Amino acid sequence: MIFPDTNILLRYLLADVEEQYQEIRPFFEALKQGRQKAVILSEVFLESFYVLTKTYSIPAKEVAEALKDLLLYKGVVNRDKNLLLEAFNLFLESEGLSLLDCLLCIKARKQKGKILTFDKKLKRKCPEV
Repeated sequence: MIFPDTNILLRYLLADVEEQYQEIRPFFEALKQGRQKAVILSEVFLESFYVLTKTYSIPAKEVAEALKDLLLYKGVVNRDKNLLLEAFNLFLESEGLSLLDCLLCIKARKQKGKILTFDKKLKRKCPEV
């Protein structure tokens, strides 16, 4: 099984290093169609989100949409795929929560747990915490 790292996702999504983009593009095209399988860890999605928004200053909603689309590629394997999709959706429809906050909120809901936080926004937006 193939485990792409954050740098691979960045080169594909940004297409900023032409040689590397051309090298990796066929892999992602096969992944999109399900002809290739790869495990993309939740941590890689979260780190990619952080780098794209903080280092490259791409708007957070735009990044979330792009990563959500990538997560939906037929060949992407992730044991928390549905939770991540819900977290992306919550992020896209809410204001003031980070993607990680949204993931915590979704996981807490699913496991009937509580998030221990001092974050007033998180408490307000995810009241079951």
